[in-house]
Amino acid sequence: MKEYKNAITLAKGFRSQAIEAGIKKSSGLDLALIYSDVPASACGMFTKNKFAAAPVELCREYLKSKKAQAIIVNSGNANCYTGKPGMETAKNTTCLSAELLGIDKKMVLVASTGIIGRPLDFSKIKKALPSLVGSLDRSSGNKTAQAIMTTDTKPKALARELEIGGKKVTIGAIAKGAGMIAPDMATMLCFITTDVLIEYSALKEALKQAVEYSFNMITIDGCMSTNDSVIILANGLAENKKVCLGTRNFSKFKTALSEICLGLAKMIILDAEGASKFITIQVSGAKDNTQAKKAALAVANSNLFKTAVYGGGANWGRIVAAVGASGVEVREKIKIEGDSFRKKDIIVKIDLRLGRGKAVVYTSDLTPEYIRINAKYN
Repeated sequence: MKEYKNAITLAKGFRSQAIEAGIKKSSGLDLALIYSDVPASACGMFTKNKFAAAPVELCREYLKSKKAQAIIVNSGNANCYTGKPGMETAKNTTCLSAELLGIDKKMVLVASTGIIGRPLDFSKIKKALPSLVGSLDRSSGNKTAQAIMTTDTKPKALARELEIGGKKVTIGAIAKGAGMIAPDMATMLCFITTDVLIEYSALKEALKQAVEYSFNMITIDGCMSTNDSVIILANGLAENKKVCLGTRNFSKFKTALSEICLGLAKMIILDAEGASKFITIQVSGAKDNTQAKKAALAVANSNLFKTAVYGGGANWGRIVAAVGASGVEVREKIKIEGDSFRKKDIIVKIDLRLGRGKAVVYTSDLTPEYIRINAKYN
């Protein structure tokens, strides 16, 4: 998987830009726009948190049309738990963006990330938008990836090129996330652009499967956010034969998309707040895959296990306790294998010795630095 420069604008017909609008308490890029020159097929997956942010609710509504052409995203403020004023800010952002771009307001999706419960100052967005729209280009993808960061220490971007029906197809993506990570989905934003020509049902299914085995299989602290969003735009400018469900080309596209999502998910774990170790938990022998995932997440979210890994002492009892408390069916004896907790990259294998169910979950250790970061995040 290559970390292409300007990944989000590699596909044909996509431009982006980022700007400092003064939304973040600290200085830095905090407002970004991703734009397709033509309307694109669009779908998304979002947090299951009951207090979903205003941008999430608005995106769910706008995506009923199955089309979009732009995504406007800010960092530094989640625009969540802000009531009617928060929804008005989200709507005003899409309306003004659409006016400046010359497109329908429902073709503009919106996303936010940052502090929950504080009003988002639309005047700052209003002031910055003309410059943002007027400077869209294909060389600002890296800036766009930086602008969506909060506690991230580095931008996260990946891309893939593949051939479908003799045509080169490109998929590019950026993501943010470092803390408050837990399914469903991981606390994150991810935006994906592609020039593939694909039927909507195939695009939706490909995204669903890609997310299930990537962003829904990572956890840092077991805390579900209010703003999680994964959005994909496919504008068809590669002019390939249309990709349809159940075809070889669908499988090819889905595989490439899944690899990108998994790569970004792992980058989120590697950049986890305060983390010093990357942990892979492989569960096999479960009654079914659902139970395997449940057991793996129970271990991955165990503070006792995660702090034991940080300390480097091989306390396997933490794993036994977590699996036993997970509620999954187990035999009297389970099999546990794994690397020394002193390593930086650790694999833990757990065989429940009951059936054929399996799952792989990725997590990090829990360190004093995580507490320091989140104690100050207000």
